Amino acid sequence: MKRSIVVTLTLGLMLFANQAHAQAAFQFAAPAVRVPDSATVNGVRFSVLYGKNQGQHGLDLGLLSMSETSNFSGLALIFGISRVTRETSGGAAFSFVNWHSSRDSGMNGAFINVLNDTEGAFNLGFVTVAQGATAVDLGGFNMSRSSTAQIGFVNVTDKIKAFQFGFLNIAKNGFLPVFPIFNFPKR
Repeated sequence: MKRSIVVTLTLGLMLFANQAHAQAAFQFAAPAVRVPDSATVNGVRFSVLYGKNQGQHGLDLGLLSMSETSNFSGLALIFGISRVTRETSGGAAFSFVNWHSSRDSGMNGAFINVLNDTEGAFNLGFVTVAQGATAVDLGGFNMSRSSTAQIGFVNVTDKIKAFQFGFLNIAKNGFLPVFPIFNFPKR
């Protein structure tokens, strides 16, 4: 009887330990350090210089850091570079540089945004360059393959869906391909 209780408790602790190890509520990351060593954080991650995991859901704080994750949702406040490789599924990323080769929804705010597909996101930055489609870009220089709206000093896109407003607006499908102050798609 005592042996079966010990075996049951041991198995229960092992299962609990594996689940606790799989998802951390808090993680500290630095080069070659990740405590606890969990691939997914559902809570807060604080990184100094470098932090990498597979999933970050919650608050991501970075100090002079490159904070890297595959899947992100929540709020990222990175005094450095925010790197997302697969998907941002809501929330906001604020950093000096947002480098997202992923699909984004939510908000990207950085001095420099280097993005992929942000059709579900609002992008705010001095420079925003997107390889795919964007929803709304607000900044000094905005460039994308396709955009719903761009507001900035210089706006460049192959396809504008609603409007561009800025000093210089370039859109292949614009009522004129290059036009100052505003541009909109020709019908």
